Amino acid sequence: MMASYWETARTGFLAFVGVGLSVLVPLILLHYFRFRRVEPRRAFVLYGLLAYGLVALALIFLPFPSDPDNLCTGDQMLSTVPFQWVTDMSNNMAAYGRSGIGAMVQSQAFLQQLFNVALFVPLGIVLRKAYGKGPLAVIAIAMGISLAVEVVQYTGNLGFYPCPYRIADVDDLISNTFGGFFGWMLAPAAFVVPRVPSSEEAEAPQGTVTVPRRLLGLISELVLVIVIAKLLLHSNPLWAVCVLAAFRVVLPAAANGLTVGGILFNYRVRAENGTRANPFALLARELLGFTGFLAYATVVSPLVDIGWWDLAVVALYVGGAFVVPIFRRDQRGWHEHVARTRDVFTDRAIGYPDRHDDVHAHS
Repeated sequence: MMASYWETARTGFLAFVGVGLSVLVPLILLHYFRFRRVEPRRAFVLYGLLAYGLVALALIFLPFPSDPDNLCTGDQMLSTVPFQWVTDMSNNMAAYGRSGIGAMVQSQAFLQQLFNVALFVPLGIVLRKAYGKGPLAVIAIAMGISLAVEVVQYTGNLGFYPCPYRIADVDDLISNTFGGFFGWMLAPAAFVVPRVPSSEEAEAPQGTVTVPRRLLGLISELVLVIVIAKLLLHSNPLWAVCVLAAFRVVLPAAANGLTVGGILFNYRVRAENGTRANPFALLARELLGFTGFLAYATVVSPLVDIGWWDLAVVALYVGGAFVVPIFRRDQRGWHEHVARTRDVFTDRAIGYPDRHDDVHAHS
C-alpha cells in the first residue's frame, strides 16, 4: 500500500518540477508587474502550494483506470455512513482473529484514514501560518476542497469516465477536514513556513529603479562600447574596458551621476543618502560591479585559465548584481551596498524613494 503511495507521490512531484519550471518566468513577470520585484516569501509559499497541490492531486486521482469500459460493474461507489471505516476495521480484525492496538494501526482501513488526515495537514499549516486564517476558515476551506474532490470522484472525474473508479466516501470528507484543522493546530511549530506579507509590505517603494531597467541601461552601454571598440580600437579588450570605465565612472562623476544607460532610461547614480556620489564611491562600485567583471573576463581570465574559478566569479557577479537584488525591496546589488550608492530616477535625484526604503527599514 505504502509503496503505491510513494510511487504516486513521486509522479506528482515530477509533475511539479515540470509545471514549476514552465511557470517560473511568468511568475517573475507577474511579481515584477505587481510589486516591482520578486517577493521571496510569496514566491516560496506559492511554489510550496503548487508542489503540495500536484502531489495531493496525484495521490487522490492516480492511477487512472487502464480499462474504462469495464468500470460500470454495478458496485456501490458512494458511502454516506459516517465512521464506516471503524466498522470495516473491526470486521477485518475479527475475520483474521486479530485484536489490540497493534493490529488496529496496521489495518488498511485505519491507515487509509490516517493518510486522509495527513493529506490535508499541510493545507491547514499554510492557511494559518502564511495567510493568518482562523480555525473556522480553515475548517470551511478544507471541507470545501474535500467535498469538491469527492464530487469529482463520484461523477467519474466530471463525466470523463462512464462510472466512478474511486469511492466517494463521507469518511474521507471527515478525515480531510480534521486534517486541515489538525494542521492549523500544528502551524505555530512550522518554522519553515513564512508569513505572506501584505501587498504594501511586498512591493518595492515608489521611485525604485528596478533591476530590469538598470540591466537595459547596462546593455545599451555595452553595445556602445562594442561599437566603439570595433570601429576605433581594433577590438582591443583592454581599451574596451577603459571606454566602459569612462562611461561608468568618469562620466557620472562629471555629470552628477548620469550614465549613458541612465540618460536613455531616466536614472542616475547617487550616494546612499541621496547626495551626489563621489568619484571614489563610483570607482568602488564599478570595480566590484560590471566594469570589474568585464576586466576580469577579458584581461585576467585568459591569463589565469582556471575554469572553476571563472565559474565562481560569474556566479558571484550575476548572483550579487542581478539575482539577489530582484528579491530585495531596494533592488540594490552587493557592489552598491559596499560602495554605498544607489540608482534614482533623474527627476528624483535628491532624497529617498520612499520612507520604507531598505536603507531605513527592514523588509
